[in-house]
Amino acid sequence: MIGLAALMAIFMILGISFGGISESPEKATAEVMENTAPVAKVRIEGDEPEAPVMEESTEMAAAEGDNAGKTTYDNICVACHGSGIPGIPQLGDVAAWAPRIEQGNDTLYERAINGYTGNAGLPMPAKGGNPDLSDDDVKAAVDYMVTSSQ
Repeated sequence: MIGLAALMAIFMILGISFGGISESPEKATAEVMENTAPVAKVRIEGDEPEAPVMEESTEMAAAEGDNAGKTTYDNICVACHGSGIPGIPQLGDVAAWAPRIEQGNDTLYERAINGYTGNAGLPMPAKGGNPDLSDDDVKAAVDYMVTSSQ
């Protein structure tokens, strides 16, 4: 019996000495939160954004002129089309964009403006999740992505 107690004591001492927690629970929690943070948020119509996604998009597009599509892409579309999410055509990926481009710009405009769920099952939110975008802003972004992906 004494031998068993001594053996248990030795295992407890070794366990405490070599098997202790190497980092604080707060640090581990912070790392988990950082590693699992979402890459983007979808804005639902009627909800106020935490921070304005793009103020006065129509005026911005007009001010940018030929860069309107790139501006909209950089502020909105890049969250999905520039993040490497599987099943979503990435900017510049000629192979992924080719079958979509073959459908014609009118189809791409309609899907980008009104939303669409493709064969991969991933939804494309209407206007990229920002209902404040004008149809012209969305069309300019589609044109920019198509031109950049041919």
